[in-house]
Amino acid sequence: MNKLKNITSEQKKLPESKRQFCSFQMAGHCFGVDILDVKEIIDEVVLTTIHHAPSEMLGFVNIRGHVHLVLDLRLLLNFSSKPIDESSRVLLFHPNVGESFGVMVDQIGHMIEVEESLIEYRLTDENLSGIARDFRKSELEKGVCKLKDRLLIILDASKFLSAVELKR
Repeated sequence: MNKLKNITSEQKKLPESKRQFCSFQMAGHCFGVDILDVKEIIDEVVLTTIHHAPSEMLGFVNIRGHVHLVLDLRLLLNFSSKPIDESSRVLLFHPNVGESFGVMVDQIGHMIEVEESLIEYRLTDENLSGIARDFRKSELEKGVCKLKDRLLIILDASKFLSAVELKR
């Protein structure tokens, strides 16, 4: 005989899935990319420029004998370019995101863990406020998440390389 237990609605709920993001600052705003996409963060940056390349391509960086293209994420997000300084960092991505590339960010932040249910993926002009609405137009955003003290704009790293081509 098969006995069935009464399951309350609380028992039916699966634990909330959490997402982790590598956060960074760009022009005073908080952005993040999926932490699983990030291979490493480089703090000492020596770039080899690429002559006649689109302005979004900052150059190449050699990390332990491997050459990676570095994109200017500020330009991809329609901010003005900024000189590299002591707080600038390069986020290098795993090959599943794109072939040997990274992006320059103004300042690295912390790993941010958020509940999946708090991320708004279906973005419309009605549920976005000012700054987030501007990034929606860039097609690089994946979603937004309201944190206690700021808005985290989640970017899709897999679209960075194709964004350079679209801007041309």
